[in-house]
Amino acid sequence: MRPKPRRQPHHSSRPGTPNRRAHPPSPERHPELPPEFEQLFDALDEVYGDPRTVRTPLDAELWASAFLGGLWTAALQQDDEPEGAELGLVEVLELVASPRTQAVLCAVASVASPDVAVRAAEASERLFRKGVRRPDWYGASLQPVEFLEGWSVSDVFADGELLIAAFKRGKDKYAFTATVANNAQGSVVEVLLVDPADLPDILAEIRAEFSEAAEGVFSLDEIDGGELRRRLEPAVLETVVDEDEYDDEEEGLEPDEAGGADGAARLEAVDGRDPLAGFEDLDELDDLDVQDGLAAMDELDELDDLDDLADLDDLDDLDLDEDDDEGDDFAALRALMLSRLAVLPEPAELPGGADFGYDLDDLPTLLDEFTGSDDARELPHPAIVREWGEVFARLGLTEFAGDPPLYGPEKFDTLINVLIPARVNADDTQLELLEPVALAWARWSTRRVGLAEPVSDYLVEAVEESFEDFPQAYSDPVFTMDRHMFGFTMQSTAG
Repeated sequence: MRPKPRRQPHHSSRPGTPNRRAHPPSPERHPELPPEFEQLFDALDEVYGDPRTVRTPLDAELWASAFLGGLWTAALQQDDEPEGAELGLVEVLELVASPRTQAVLCAVASVASPDVAVRAAEASERLFRKGVRRPDWYGASLQPVEFLEGWSVSDVFADGELLIAAFKRGKDKYAFTATVANNAQGSVVEVLLVDPADLPDILAEIRAEFSEAAEGVFSLDEIDGGELRRRLEPAVLETVVDEDEYDDEEEGLEPDEAGGADGAARLEAVDGRDPLAGFEDLDELDDLDVQDGLAAMDELDELDDLDDLADLDDLDDLDLDEDDDEGDDFAALRALMLSRLAVLPEPAELPGGADFGYDLDDLPTLLDEFTGSDDARELPHPAIVREWGEVFARLGLTEFAGDPPLYGPEKFDTLINVLIPARVNADDTQLELLEPVALAWARWSTRRVGLAEPVSDYLVEAVEESFEDFPQAYSDPVFTMDRHMFGFTMQSTAG
């Protein structure tokens, strides 16, 4: 039998010998922003200008503040801390290493929280050393921020306060007006970015409005930087965006019309939708290891699924028009406001650690004083009168910034048309006494602190006007369900 011939091994089986034509090595892939980020950046550019080409640092800072505000809002909705996403963002921007991301890093370094700002500045410096040039406005952004003036517009009842802060850096001058509502736990309910050149006219209009109210109700005072920071910074930090407001706006309703929480900062809605909704899936940024340098490049693919960013073309309709009666977007200006307040002197502490507030232990004495007042003694059913007084005091302690018993028109309106309808189950006899007790409380609380009779009359008239809406509020189906499910029932009787 003839032996089979030995077959020579095929070239492909030889170690180290490829079975295909040799090709030159592929060029290293240059990292790029995910398409969703590109779309988001384009949308912000439409509103605030491209941070690579804007003229002044303020223009770029507004861009960065709006972006950080979107991350902050998304973190609130997901019950997360925004700083993780912000640090992840810095890492991504450095990895992409383009003139566009360099400009964004410079802007973020100017307005972000201290830790994020330091990381952004360091990342920007590394890119600069690699030849990625900074935008033309960068040099001007290194100039110090100067405080120009501050004003407080307040009422004697401490219902709320309008705070005005003007700043300057280089040729940029700008001012914030922020309305702090003490009937909403001291939240910022409106913020405007205005030209300091308009402040004299704004102050003149405020003084003109004062002349129409009772003398002594309102005051306008110039305040220094430290006092401004003491009053405004905690309010900005404590303000949150209530998710109910998104629902209200999606239904085409104002928050008050839909029974939403009073005092939550109002976010602008465009075509009935939240303009920053696309940020809600940016929590993937939290997963980036910001310590691993270029190793994080492999994780950029995680950002490819941010589908909800497609909705961000709604940002095209956002602006900072100071004539907008509804105010500018708090979330978009939050980072810029905090960065400016941070340059002001540390606020002074109250002397001696004094405690000027009330607590629940003080209520019996306070209620004894109220029920013993002339106005309260004239009312029937003392037990019901006292219990309504306790309702006023307890709700004030838990819901308002400031202490009972002095409530102004805004706090009284919140009590009458929001809190009591949503929290208190009362029978017909008890409800009939609510308005007389509220009017007695208004007269007693103003007189006990020495306010003039015209101020007391002003408050009484405002309370009477609030009660015009009470029947509708108390019969509102949403409030009715809330108080039956979560409220309490008054125990006093007419006996």
